[in-house]
Amino acid sequence: MDGRVAALWRYPVSSLGGERLEACVVDAAGLAGDRAWGLADRDSGETAFPESKRRWRPAPQIRARSAEDGLKLDFPDGSSLPAEAAGDALAAHFGFAVALRPHAADAAETATDGPLKPRYERHPIHLVTTASLEALRAILPGSAIDERRFRPNLMLDLPGAEGFVETGWIGRAVSVGDVRIRIVEPCVRCAFTTIAQGGLPLDPAVLMAVTKRNATHFGVLCTVEAPGEIRVGNAVRVLD
Repeated sequence: MDGRVAALWRYPVSSLGGERLEACVVDAAGLAGDRAWGLADRDSGETAFPESKRRWRPAPQIRARSAEDGLKLDFPDGSSLPAEAAGDALAAHFGFAVALRPHAADAAETATDGPLKPRYERHPIHLVTTASLEALRAILPGSAIDERRFRPNLMLDLPGAEGFVETGWIGRAVSVGDVRIRIVEPCVRCAFTTIAQGGLPLDPAVLMAVTKRNATHFGVLCTVEAPGEIRVGNAVRVLD
């Protein structure tokens, strides 16, 4: 099955909105700069969990993006600030003091400074197809079904594919330009898919439909077997 890369996304700060890219270097850890940072309560050290804790729910309304002079945060009011100068704006947005901290796999669970333990232990590439989005739109014609709800790294368009097609690719390899990835497991969804963000309303029906129609799976998680650069428009082939 052949296709192309329809969109490429990176999320410099876990839980915040991401940035749509034209190209990105990919290695064993995934897209360069993806989920390198996290959010935590500055005083308690609690990690941001918008899907389960209401006070963190405004997180994806802020967009994180990489710039030549460092990480930038774009706020719903149209302001844009360097991450290191955004403390007051983050506190105003959430209603409590928030710290932006780098991720490290060996970080302590409860530390209030230093590196932050990642929210999930997960495979580094998240892949979704346009076929899955169209399948969900057909199920929920009254909902705003948008890729941002599902936070993929790779959005693939494969002409002729129908339904939640990538769920059936577990164990297979995919060539993406010169990069080769291996599909390891389905992506189990949570309430993050329902959260309001960037013009998308709160919509619990999204998670209910994915749960009922595809066993709570939407998209797949992948490892990187051959690194390189991925660009929008790259040829894609599902192998094996």
